[in-house]
Amino acid sequence: MSEVCPQPRIASLKLAFQPRTEGFIADELRALRRYGPLLLTLDPPEATGLPSESVRSLGQAGPFTRQLNRLALRMRHMAPYFAGQIRREGCRLVHAQSGLEAPYGAWLARRTRLPLVVTFRGPELSPGGPRQAVERVFAEGQLFLASARSVRKQLVDLGAPEERVRVHHPGVDLDRIPFAERRPDGDGPVNVLIVGRMVERKGIGYALQAFASVRRYQRRLALTLIGDGPERPAIEAQLRQLGLTDTRVLGWQPREVVLAEMLRAHIYLQPSVTAADGDAEGIPLALVEAQATGLPVIATWHSGIPEVVVDGRSGYLVSERNSHGLAERLRQLVEHPETWGPFGRAGRDAVERDFSLRRQSATLESYYDELLAST
Repeated sequence: MSEVCPQPRIASLKLAFQPRTEGFIADELRALRRYGPLLLTLDPPEATGLPSESVRSLGQAGPFTRQLNRLALRMRHMAPYFAGQIRREGCRLVHAQSGLEAPYGAWLARRTRLPLVVTFRGPELSPGGPRQAVERVFAEGQLFLASARSVRKQLVDLGAPEERVRVHHPGVDLDRIPFAERRPDGDGPVNVLIVGRMVERKGIGYALQAFASVRRYQRRLALTLIGDGPERPAIEAQLRQLGLTDTRVLGWQPREVVLAEMLRAHIYLQPSVTAADGDAEGIPLALVEAQATGLPVIATWHSGIPEVVVDGRSGYLVSERNSHGLAERLRQLVEHPETWGPFGRAGRDAVERDFSLRRQSATLESYYDELLAST
């Protein structure tokens, strides 16, 4: 029998944990002050970034787990174990960490007779995602958290009760992200940075076209790409075709390296688009972190991005798939470095106001308080 935690416990369900792209979930759980998280996962504890005492795992590592293999997810395999852990630890509610976990979270909430919270981050609501399974959860959940206003609209349009859906932005740890006002480095290069998984919705190809067109007249421009994914071969081929072979393509990098590259950069690009299959962003966390460092940003009018970037104040927004618009704004920033500092300061202020991990975690705990007081 485990020791009773002095804090009320919440069962946080994240079946397949992807530390390369989902470390922010561990950040959110660690940032809770008045509630003790118990992470339920199919992955080994060491893959989560959380202390082992805060994790209950079936310990199935590797691609089998990563792909959410249906055999592994059959409720008869995992539900008795997870439900038993929820009861043993005295958890007060079940929180599914994405729409992918929502159906399993609903089952566990029914089994344990606890209220259900689901966070929706955006991509899982794409037409190719598990939308039908998600829609069935709307009748059972007590609180649905949308990562952006655009995600909230999607949820309500799909049938979620409007009064149960709240916008709750993801938070970033500002204690680990220093602010630096950007200035030109004399006659040195103007460093442009793109960070993101190399998939269609990131729109990287449009940014490469824009960069190449400006580079013809601004030879000091230097480009760095951080990320990996199925489109990497096509992106590398496009770099060769555009004559951008001096681009630094770093692949996936740990957070410390990403932060160092952000602080080295002068301009950040986030050219996200809605993919052909409907895949879309929620709020890209790398964009939030880039603004937190003081980087001026060029991004698109896509999903939750306008909730991060204020057009004309912390950066520029252009329409999706608009290489010409991206190029024009990039040229404008390069030719007017006196705007970098004010844009960067406005970006940091916006992150401190709306995306602070400490503030967002306190807000989340207030939602838990409200929910538990009413059930």
